Amino acid sequence: RTVSDALGEASTLNFLGGMSDVLGDPQSALSYYNEALTGTRASNNQITEASVLNNIGKIYNDLADWQRSIEYYNQALPLLRSTGNKRVEGITLHNIGVAYAGLGEAARSLELFQQALLLRRSVADKAGEADTLTSIGYVENSIGRSQEALAVYNQALPLRLIAGDRRAEGTTLDHIGIAYASMGDPARALGYHQQALERHRAAQSPRTEAIALGNIGHVYNLLNEPQRAIDFYNQSLSIFSNLGDLQNEAKMYEGIARAERSLRNPTAALKHINAALNLIEQVRSTAGAQQARSAYLASRHGAYELYIDLLMQMHSADPSAGHDAKALQASERVRARSLTEMLNEARVDFRKGVDPALIARERKLGQTLNAKAQRQIQLRSQKGGSPEEIANLGRDIGALEDEYQQVQATIRKNSPIYASLAQPQPLTVKEIQNQLDPDTLLLEYSLGEKRSFVWAVTATSLRSYELPPRDQIDKNARKVYELLTARSIAKPNENPIANQARLALLDSVFAETTATLSRQVLQPLAKELGSKRLLIIADGSLQYVPFSALSAVRADPINSPSKNTGDAPARSGRKGIRIPSDAIAYRPLVVDHQIISAPSATALAVQRTNLAGRKLAAKAVAVIADPVFSAADERLAGVGLPEGPAPISDDNTSRILEHTTAGDAWKLSIRRLRFTRQEADQILAVAPNSSNLKALDFDATRVFGTADVLSQYRYVHFATHGYLDTQRPGLSAIVLSLVDRQGKPQDGFLRAHDIYNLNLPAELVVLSACQTGLGKEIKGEGLVGLTQGFMYAGARRVVVSLWNVNDKATADLMKRFYRGMLRENLTPAAALRAAQVEMWKQKKWQSPYYWAAFTMQGEWR
Repeated sequence: RTVSDALGEASTLNFLGGMSDVLGDPQSALSYYNEALTGTRASNNQITEASVLNNIGKIYNDLADWQRSIEYYNQALPLLRSTGNKRVEGITLHNIGVAYAGLGEAARSLELFQQALLLRRSVADKAGEADTLTSIGYVENSIGRSQEALAVYNQALPLRLIAGDRRAEGTTLDHIGIAYASMGDPARALGYHQQALERHRAAQSPRTEAIALGNIGHVYNLLNEPQRAIDFYNQSLSIFSNLGDLQNEAKMYEGIARAERSLRNPTAALKHINAALNLIEQVRSTAGAQQARSAYLASRHGAYELYIDLLMQMHSADPSAGHDAKALQASERVRARSLTEMLNEARVDFRKGVDPALIARERKLGQTLNAKAQRQIQLRSQKGGSPEEIANLGRDIGALEDEYQQVQATIRKNSPIYASLAQPQPLTVKEIQNQLDPDTLLLEYSLGEKRSFVWAVTATSLRSYELPPRDQIDKNARKVYELLTARSIAKPNENPIANQARLALLDSVFAETTATLSRQVLQPLAKELGSKRLLIIADGSLQYVPFSALSAVRADPINSPSKNTGDAPARSGRKGIRIPSDAIAYRPLVVDHQIISAPSATALAVQRTNLAGRKLAAKAVAVIADPVFSAADERLAGVGLPEGPAPISDDNTSRILEHTTAGDAWKLSIRRLRFTRQEADQILAVAPNSSNLKALDFDATRVFGTADVLSQYRYVHFATHGYLDTQRPGLSAIVLSLVDRQGKPQDGFLRAHDIYNLNLPAELVVLSACQTGLGKEIKGEGLVGLTQGFMYAGARRVVVSLWNVNDKATADLMKRFYRGMLRENLTPAAALRAAQVEMWKQKKWQSPYYWAAFTMQGEWR
């Protein structure tokens, strides 16, 4: 300062910030770093500026403000790349990976760690390499790959010893302990954690000391020594509280709550888990982008699960105290939060009043993202497509998607309209009951580690039931899904007799497994069902199960599905539907009930509020079907199918993009769906004679799918392929024409992030394609994909599929479905049920594989 050396002053302030951080004073560190940042910018030294930005990001990461930390890291990255400083670039990429790991974005964090590892090895940064290897191990362990984590830690530990960094060595030892605890060896884990604690105390590193103390507390919980666990948790909690580390404070409170439950102190456990949840909510509020918020909440889902379990334990002890009602509200609190908040914002234009340059940047990023994703798919569909180029595009797409979400978060942060929005609160039991009519029964499931629950809610009552643990339900739910979808798998060289035998065996095992799952999740509450409409709010693996295909259950065990064997006379279901005698052993639930799905009762209520009083669109039905996927399509030669029924085609064709292996290359195959043309004609044949729209062939384009003209129609129907991206749900898509009339390639993927920007005030959107109801499974949030996009765009209800649907069967189902709505004046929910039962009654389509894939989400009225 005395010699006016601005850069030297900034560098010194940067070091002072680092020392304050190590000594456990993050606020002083931030103060030093912010002062240093001003100095580096004044001296125009990009390397030091990037270092300071990186360090600020690290502090915000430690304070669990991951959104802000990523913002600072992303400011540092281009500066480092412009100067060619690979060492610090590697540090920054590593730190961004740490932030995404904190948010629960495991796949993205691993991508970034791998990029950082390459850079750190290229500059022989051994200490940095050990850091990144340890972080990779942490993420591997967090997603259940403990053995892989240990292998990585064993690479890192020798590098730690070479570097002589006792604190860093302690960090790796701590992580090894976590892995052994995850593998069911807490005694061995304890030794590693104690070694780590010694090193952290010797290095005078309060934060890492607190982490080791908390890990020791966790191990004592596993060793069934809850009082010792509490002692270590409290030591850790004291340090984290002084550091202002909300995320780790929450973890300590949750650990204490688990220990108090083991000591049979439910009141104390409830107090501590409430403290944990309040801190989790604080951290979530700073997470920025909705995807980041939902990922973070998923990573802390166990705390909410514990809270619900404690309340239900207290309900068992005192059934009249209302604990079950509080547990249901807690279930709503953690369920579909991001979707509910997005539906809440859908009724306002939050972009109004925001810097136009920011809006333009969002639009440009969306266009670039689409172009990169389209190029990647093109390469995958080409013979001999370069795996290296495909992988590089994948990294580019990941970075673009991150930036796209960051820009959207910034738009919301800068929006005066968004700032004024009151966030929706989870409904109380009374408010849930107000959403129900006398004929509707809401079933909300919550799957837990030791036991699961279902709440049965009517307009006037609430009852709760205990169900088996999650793993028992998961086993049967996943088996039911596998058996349902097994029909879509073609066996090479299988003759007709072998095929019939295989399918008969599948049907037999399916009936048995479905009966078992139905006994688990429906039998306990069978007396509640009657003939009511069922509103299903599923959880975990149950989201993959079509409840319409579960076995009907009876309160009288004599009539339970497992007892219905052999021949019996035909029965009548609800509204006089006849049941064939040869199907009496398996009676699907849809025979007796309309079945609707919802992400949460709160989301349904918000959507109803948004759409209350909305006028019906002026026109009736818009159908987009039979797109052109290939330049080899016969329609380019003028040989199409302009009118009339579809020709005879393979009955086993499904509406999913096929992923095949040709030699060493991974290939994407997109087949024409001829029955979608017939489907379109049959739908419009039962529609009112005027005010309809049919877009086929080259007219079935992405441009058309995003056009304002669709906002004029009450029913919007897409009959085509579906594309499911379970890692990046924003890139899941409906596939429309991929070539134009001249055979030139074009982007035909109507992606989820495009759908969010549509104005589509439809009464019903039908996605007559494969797996359109699936998406990335996020704990609490559910299956994130196309359905949420259409609900956000304004659809009152959406019909989607859970698996690779059969082309011909789907055309038949949709004909019956639309006839019920447009000719028989049934509600969409009633029409879907009637169509599914009609299909089940026909021998050819009797298997639920052909009719049960389609489920309805949203409004049943």
